[in-house]
Parts: sequence; C-alpha cells; structure tokens
Amino acid sequence: MSLAGALDEVMRRIESAAVRSGGDPSKIALVAVSKKKDISLIKEYEQLAMSRGIAVAIGENYLQELKRKRSHLHPDTSVHMIGALQSNKIREAVLLSDVIQSVNSLKTLDLIARCARAGKKRQDIFLQINVGNEPQKSGLLLEQVEEVVRQAGELADCIHLKGLMAITPYFANPEDSRPYFRQMADVRERLRAGGLAHVFDTGAILLSMGMSADFDIAIEEGADVVRVGTALFGKR
Repeated sequence: MSLAGALDEVMRRIESAAVRSGGDPSKIALVAVSKKKDISLIKEYEQLAMSRGIAVAIGENYLQELKRKRSHLHPDTSVHMIGALQSNKIREAVLLSDVIQSVNSLKTLDLIARCARAGKKRQDIFLQINVGNEPQKSGLLLEQVEEVVRQAGELADCIHLKGLMAITPYFANPEDSRPYFRQMADVRERLRAGGLAHVFDTGAILLSMGMSADFDIAIEEGADVVRVGTALFGKR
C-alpha cells in the first residue's frame, strides 16, 4: 500500500473508532512514529498530512536519530520524543523536542525541569505509566502517578504537563489490550476526582496510548493521542 493509502486508512480507523465511542475524530492527535525511517519518507508524510489538513507530529524513539532528522523537518512539524532517555541525554532532548512523552520517573522530571529552566523553555511532557507493571519496561507505577503529578505542578514555570502516556503489554490479539487502556482512563478519572486536573494544560488530562495494532481500541477507551508507525510506514 502507498503511504497516501496507508494514511487514509489510519485516518479512517481513527474516525470510525471515535464515532463508535461518541467522540470527535478531529480531537484525536496522530503521532507518526518514524523510527528507522528515511528522511525522504518522513518528508513525503509531512506533505501528505498537510495537504489533508492533518497536524503533523513525528515521534522518535532514539535521540541520535532525532538529531540527524531534526533540521530536515518542516517548521510546523511537532517533534515528540517517545523513547527512554538516559540522564546525560536529557539536555539534548529538551533542545530538540517539542514534547517529551517518556517522563518515567521523578528524577527524569527534575532533570528535564532543570534543563528547560536553563534554556528558558517551558517543556511539554507526558508522564509515562508502566500500566502493565512489567519489570522490563520503564515508567511510573500506578501508585506513583499522583505524587509525580503534584511534583510537576511545582515546576510549572518550566514544565507544561500535557497528559499520561502508556505502552501496554504485547498481545497477539489486540483486543487483550483493552483492560489496560481502561486502567489508564481510570487513572485519569482518579486524578480529576482528586482535584489534580488543574495541574495539566487547560485542565485536560490527555491520554497517549495505542499503536498500529490497537489504536482504534485505545480511542474507544479514551485515547486522545495515538502513536502509529507500522500502519503508516510499513514494517521496519
């Protein structure tokens, strides 16, 4: 399938899932995950998305790749860092990223805040949640979320908290991811009930969840942002 056809199919799935859940398809943000993809393909995606009126956001897993590609991207393209960051790479990540979705600990949050403040920047972030409590994955445990949200609120001069991000465990059947997406929606409701929505941008608590195999299920369960690579660009 051509890139244009793949993008049309992804947008069709987004619209169908939003309609099924009673939501507004225009409110679902698509982050195109361009890991290990050539810049020429990313440029083609930018042009296609812009011609369709789709806000262009690119997600990168590796800082070295982001450094190589950043200067080639359109000025209106939003760059999301979605991979884990080593402490010594955070300064560069703050310089290069519009959004850092992989804030997985208090230490990482504090380092990002320090680098953003030094650069006179207010960094957009998502807190990464280890919703499956998987030892091989990074991210906050569910019981840690409220504490870190409160800490982010203390750093509002340099931190712009957008929402929560999760990578669910892998399942051969995408439907098996649904309980984890529901858990994320439950976390959002608990934060709202606890009076913490004001810490987030405009009082919204965005959920970034769902990838190529299961993003329509994630939308049905409340996702605001989906991260799609293979369904757009093909297998790596």
